[in-house]
Amino acid sequence: MILVQMSDTHIDEPGTLVYGHFDTSQALERAVAAINAMEPGPDLILHTGDIASHGSVARYQAFKAITDELVAPMAVIPGNHDDRDALREVLGGSASLPATGEFLHFVIDDHAVRIICCDSVIAGETPGEMCAERLAWLDARLSEAPERPTIVALHHPPFYSGMTGSSAKGLARGGGELDALLRRHTQVVRVLAGHAHRPMTTAFGGTIAYAGPTTCYPFDLYTGPERLLNITHEPPAIAVHLWLEDATPAGADLVTHTIPIGDWAPPLTLLKAGVKVLAG
Repeated sequence: MILVQMSDTHIDEPGTLVYGHFDTSQALERAVAAINAMEPGPDLILHTGDIASHGSVARYQAFKAITDELVAPMAVIPGNHDDRDALREVLGGSASLPATGEFLHFVIDDHAVRIICCDSVIAGETPGEMCAERLAWLDARLSEAPERPTIVALHHPPFYSGMTGSSAKGLARGGGELDALLRRHTQVVRVLAGHAHRPMTTAFGGTIAYAGPTTCYPFDLYTGPERLLNITHEPPAIAVHLWLEDATPAGADLVTHTIPIGDWAPPLTLLKAGVKVLAG
């Protein structure tokens, strides 16, 4: 199974530069082209939130027009910049998103790894939460298939990144409860999040938690005085999660790669008959 994680696209209306600098529509188009060029292609693309710079029907329509070019199916979960009602109006009822319910929770159950998508948004606020109702829903879903390897996905990282600024504001409430819940469900092979605009990994809930990169403007690894935004000009990226059924040793089944998006020379193929190559 090949799962591509796309996150924090921050799409705006066509022709608009986010913060007056960033053409996030063009950045998304490049990400779509990079994903479509993968060989073999992914089984699924999962967007872990902040689809739009500010949620609106027009922005989600612009997002849909670009991502309709994807060859593989896509699912999305909301982030703090998103608007549930507008998102539901444009994408709800499709394979990408449920059409009903206060929270945009759903389960993807038709791949080698089960994926439980959680809505961690607090409307109008930057941080997220996993309240008692959301935790109960997640607990019930995990209890349905205790033997199946499972990914739990949400927008807000449930851990502190060490960075200062808006990206440091992950789960305001419910992080400790989520940690305890996941420790009771040992089938969870990864927790996937977005929000941080750069890839990072830590131990959480008895498993591994990973915050994915952004397709638009990455945040710098900055740990100094508080800043609202600290944007770097590193290349945008996607994450590729490979489920390796025959991996050894046992337990090393999900492997994550960060793939930058940009223009450079294609990979070199050096293995030819009669040519010795020193690997690694």
